[in-house]
This record gives sequence, C-alpha cells and structure tokens, in this order.
Amino acid sequence: MTAAARMQRAKALVGRSSALSNPVIIGFAAQGFVLTMAFSRSTWQAPLLTSLAAALGSLAPSCGLLLITRRIAGRRGWTRPRPIMVLASLSAASVLRSTISVAIIEMPSSAVKAHADSLGRTIAALFVSLAICIGLAAITQLARERGALLASLLAEQSRLRGLADSMEQDLLRAEVDLRVRASALLEPTIAEIRAMLDGEVSPDEAARIATRISASVNDVVRPASRVLAVSPSISVSALAPLRPARLDLRRDRMDVAGAIRPGWVLLLTWVTVIPAPLIVGMPRSAIAVGLAASLVFWILLQVTKLMWPPHWRSLTILPGLGILFAVFFLGNLLFQLALVRSAGGAAMSQAWTAITPVGLVLRIAIAMLVVVLAMLDEHGRQSRAALAELNAELEELIAQLRRQTWLLHRSVALAVHGPVQSALVSTSMRLASSQRTQASVDDARRRLDQALMAISRQRHEDVSIDDALDDLRGLWQGVVRIDVDIDAGARSRLAADTGLRRCVIEVCRESASNAIRHGRARTVAISIVESAGRIGVQVRDDGTGLGSPSPAGLGTAMLDDTCLRWSLRDAEGGGAELIATVV
Repeated sequence: MTAAARMQRAKALVGRSSALSNPVIIGFAAQGFVLTMAFSRSTWQAPLLTSLAAALGSLAPSCGLLLITRRIAGRRGWTRPRPIMVLASLSAASVLRSTISVAIIEMPSSAVKAHADSLGRTIAALFVSLAICIGLAAITQLARERGALLASLLAEQSRLRGLADSMEQDLLRAEVDLRVRASALLEPTIAEIRAMLDGEVSPDEAARIATRISASVNDVVRPASRVLAVSPSISVSALAPLRPARLDLRRDRMDVAGAIRPGWVLLLTWVTVIPAPLIVGMPRSAIAVGLAASLVFWILLQVTKLMWPPHWRSLTILPGLGILFAVFFLGNLLFQLALVRSAGGAAMSQAWTAITPVGLVLRIAIAMLVVVLAMLDEHGRQSRAALAELNAELEELIAQLRRQTWLLHRSVALAVHGPVQSALVSTSMRLASSQRTQASVDDARRRLDQALMAISRQRHEDVSIDDALDDLRGLWQGVVRIDVDIDAGARSRLAADTGLRRCVIEVCRESASNAIRHGRARTVAISIVESAGRIGVQVRDDGTGLGSPSPAGLGTAMLDDTCLRWSLRDAEGGGAELIATVV
C-alpha cells in the first residue's frame, strides 16, 4: 500500500461518522471519569464527593459537545471523512472536561500553586483522550466495514442460491410454452410442404415446391426464430448490505502473533504519556531510564512475536486477547518498576501518568487498542481477499448461469433456426437439383419429419459431438461435402461438459449453414481442437466469400452469446473462414 493510500485509509478510519459514534463517546466518558477521579484523589487529595462531582459535572458538557457536533455534522451530510473536525471536537471536549473539573476541585487559594500541575494534567488528559478515542473510532469503523462486507457477501450468496434453485423450474416452464408457440407457428407450413411431397413428384412440381419452401423460410421460419430467441435477463446488480454482522469473540479467530505491534505500542505510549511529565519536569536520568526500559520492552515484544508457538498462532479472539493482555501487563509492569526505581522517580511525583497505577492502566489500554486495531485490520484484509476470491467464483457461476439460460431458452429458437431451417433449405436444394432422384425426395420427407420432431425435442435429449456432426453431414449429403476433424483433447472435454458440447454443435451448424446458404459452398471443413482448457472451432469453406456485409441476425447473436471470441473473414484462396473460441 502506498503512502497516499495509507493516508486515505487513516482518514477513513478517523474521519467517518463512527469517530463520534456512541461507543467512542462512551469510551471518552469512561476514561474521562477515571482520569478526573485519579487526578483529584492523588494530586489534590479531594474528598470523594468532591471528586465524584468534578468527574460527573465535567462529563455532561464535554460529552454534550461531542453529541452536538455529531448531530450538526449528520444534518449537513457526513458523506466524506472529516478527520480535522473529529480531532478538533475531541480536543475541545477534553480541554473543556479538564477545565471544568479543575474549577470544581481547586480552591482559589491554591490556584497559582497548582497552575503547572493543572496544565500538565490538561495536556496529559488531552493526549490520552485522543489516543483512546481515535483507537475506539478506528475499531468501530473497522467493525462496521467488516460487518457490512460479510452481510453483503451472505446476501449475494443467498440470492445466487435462490436464483439457481428457481431458474431451473421457471425456464423449463418457459421452454414448454415456447415449444407450443413454435409448433403453432411452423407445423401448418411444414405439414403443407410435407403433403406436397406425398406420392410422385414431377420436375415442375419439384421446382414449385422448392420455391414454396424458400418463401416459407424467409416469411415464416426466420421471423419465428427471431420471435422465439428473446432470452430472459439475469439481474446481477449489487444488493444493499444487510444488517452488519457482529464480531463473535467466542468463534471468530485472530492471528495472535500478528496482532503484536511493538513499534506502534511504544510510539503511542510515549506520544500519549510523556508530554505532561515533560511540562511538569522530568529529570534526564528518568528520561534515560525510560528510554532504556522502552528499548528492552520493544526487544522482548519482538522476541515474543518471532518465537510465538505456531500451534498457538491462530486462536479464538477471547483467549487470544487474554494472552496478549497478560503479555502487555507484565511488560508494562516491569517498565513501570524501572521508572519508579530510577533516580528521578521521586522528582516525578506530579508526573502521575508515568509512574502511578493509573499510568500503568493507560499504557496497557493503549497497547490493547493497538492489538484490537491490528486484529480488525487483519480480519479486514482476510475478508477482502475472501470476497475477491468469491467474486471470481460468482462471476464464473453467473457466466455458467447465463450460458445455461441461453441453452434452455434458445433451444427452441435454435431448433427452428438450425435443424428446421436447414432441413427446409436442404430439401429445397435437393428438389431443385437436376440430379434429383426418388431417394432424394424420400430423404426430404424424412428431414421434414425430423424438423417437426426437433421443435418438440426436450433439452435432456442430448447427443454426442460425433452423432451431431454425422447428422449435419447427412443433412447436406448429396448437396455439400462436410469434412470434420476433432482432436482427442477436444473430444474428451466435450464429452464431459454437456453445455459446452451443445454450444460447439450450434456453432458448427450455424457456420456450415451460412457457408452453404450465403456463400454457395460445395465443401465445408470443420476442425475442433482443445488448447489451455478452451475449445477452438475453425470452419472453412470454398464458397464465394463474405461479399457485402449483412445485418446481424440470430446466428450472430448466438455466436456472441456462446463464444469467448469469434471472427469471420475471407480465406486465402477463396471462400470464408470462421474462427471461434468457446469456454
């Protein structure tokens, strides 16, 4: 991640509406109450009731300031990160709380004497409040993002499962309805042509029937195939996220060693705790001891991180946090003992954030905030990676659903456009041929009967690639020679994938039909090969070539729907060549 991206991410974590959410304000109130009670009881030795009054009395206006800021920002539309507003409001609330509590506790006679202590107290409270509240804001935002991501993911999975369950029955019903419509549109025309072929057919009658068939193809079959080819759409638009999923401390897991961030822990600890003692007065010896203790603590954390047992690395969140709490408690306890025993410990009696039990609690709290942030950040990365992986699987599933939808819905239209139209055209060409025989007329009758059967054939009546291409050769036998070459890899792949096989069959049928009807080809060569998991289809003919471009029809739409890519061009030496890739 680049520096600019990290900066944008930090702004999103700190400047979103979660930065002033209820958990953050509650955390601000809790740590403010603890700080005020600790200051008033240890520094001023104020009575318990006075301390409680100062703690509660200072929280009301400071928390109220945060609530008012959140309300105003929400009304004006909190649609983009506003880290400056968040930091300014938290700082103002912290200073307001400290000022009010000091005013309640301090007596007028001691105001001058306590001035330096009050200033140190205010600065200490400010940095502690910012550190804890920003940590809570980041945790809340990460938890919301994680919950929304998981909810959206589950919603999309549920939608796709429901789509897959319902689509089969819906499309089967649609297929039956379409076959009824197709039969109503085409049976009268085919039955009329079939009746014309009963008995002996003279050359003049054959020519008249051929003309009638050509007119039927143009006036009935092609329009019917276009009407029946309208496919239902599959909506794949994103859904609004469901209610955010909660983090389950007892079931979700965390990377314990990965959540130990020694550098961040030491940096935030010093930035938060040190400013106030420096203002009050910290001897150099104490600074040296603190730095040495911090370095030792950092080394111990690094060693703990590197030497963590592999079988304990992934634990459920609750025991993982407990183990890390113990680690940071012991480390900070040793750190504090080193400060207290230093030469300047006595001179730091007012620098309570460094050497008192409250300071110990604050440092442990900051360390645990870093742990939780690291844990949630890791969960976020894992969730995004899982989402990206699942999205790839969903895209593949949606592509398969679309292909299956096309196969189910257009099986009727393709039966009309392919077998029916080809049967009629081949019959017309046989009848118009000067070499027409009684056998060719009988074959024309058989082809027309097969065309009627193709309209009512159910989709589960599948054929192998060899049978389908043998039938294609037989359809044009005596009119056009069709040569087929299929390599072993393609044959194996097509045998295992019914949908892919049906798509390849339709590509071969459409290409051969176009070469014969539009290119007047006498020879068509079909080659099917497998490469890198994809099926390549090449259809070459010796016809007149492409000629002038024609408007896109059902055949073009079929190639667009079934092929990853395809191209049609004039072949060297004459004729046309189709090259298609099907997945």
